[in-house]
Amino acid sequence: MQTEAYREANDMGAQGINTCPNCHALMPNELRFCRACGCRLGEGVEEYTETVRFDSSAQATARSARAAKTASTVPPKTAPTGIKDWGAMKPMTMGLGGWKMARSCSRRVPKWMVWVFLPIIAISIMGGMSSRSNRSRGRAAVAAGGPDSYIGAEYKTAPQGVAQGVFVRDVKPAGSAADKAGLLGGDIITSFDGKPVKSDNELSNLLSNTPIGKTVDVTFNRDGETKTVKLVTVSEDENDNLREAFENSPQGFLGVEDNFQRVQVPGMNIYGVQLKKVYKNQPAYMAGLQDGDIVIEFNGTPIRTTEEFNDRIDRAAPNSTVKVVIMRGTDRKEIMVKMGIDD
Repeated sequence: MQTEAYREANDMGAQGINTCPNCHALMPNELRFCRACGCRLGEGVEEYTETVRFDSSAQATARSARAAKTASTVPPKTAPTGIKDWGAMKPMTMGLGGWKMARSCSRRVPKWMVWVFLPIIAISIMGGMSSRSNRSRGRAAVAAGGPDSYIGAEYKTAPQGVAQGVFVRDVKPAGSAADKAGLLGGDIITSFDGKPVKSDNELSNLLSNTPIGKTVDVTFNRDGETKTVKLVTVSEDENDNLREAFENSPQGFLGVEDNFQRVQVPGMNIYGVQLKKVYKNQPAYMAGLQDGDIVIEFNGTPIRTTEEFNDRIDRAAPNSTVKVVIMRGTDRKEIMVKMGIDD
């Protein structure tokens, strides 16, 4: 049933025209529901009747009357102080995601905010690219990397004024790759596997990139003479096994204090190791070695560094007899020494 309020609001009922009390849309009296908003108008099945066209003059008269009545009863709306007007609302529209409410205007972002967020976005993008690049480089290093090759020698960058290359301090353990190739302490390596080397870092990098078991050419300088030898690189495990075997084997004993010094031999273009203290009643003393003697050869091996001299003493078999070549002043002497055992 239509309510009394509805009948009063619907002052055009006599003309066969109803006004929806909810949205004020005009429609025929026969409809039970408003076709615009769905508001219930009355009872019956007349809403299923065909569409009735209005007389345009009657519709205009109804609209004018409704407007006059509304203006006399409703005060004008004003926006509250301090609140921004976001504009009138547009009708509901149908989108892909369902019904949505549209605005007649949209809030614009201040231009200064663009310049704030633009660098942040750029940095984020570049950071992501950098991270991917670093990860790529890391994966490449793992793929290309492998166990380092070893030669069995201690080395350092050659001192300035001596030569440009890598200075070999000593070669150990016995049987190492460098030992088999004939390298000795005092040699200056200038080329490895066809590539020039000027520092210990360069040689270490070359060893890291050289496959284990590869035969390489090593060019070095010894006593002013350039030589080239073949060297077969070994693994770290193999080198450690040789070192452990040497340390567990009997080692020789000479009987000299190990504070000797590397010196250049007077009148010669070579270096040797000068003895500072020869202990009495020990193998060196019994054989005739003296304080101040410069050792230039030990058991057939040229001696050019203190590290190499110590290593060659350890290698000498206990109770064996070795030849020691020394310079005493300007005299060159060969002395046979029976080695003791290092307890």
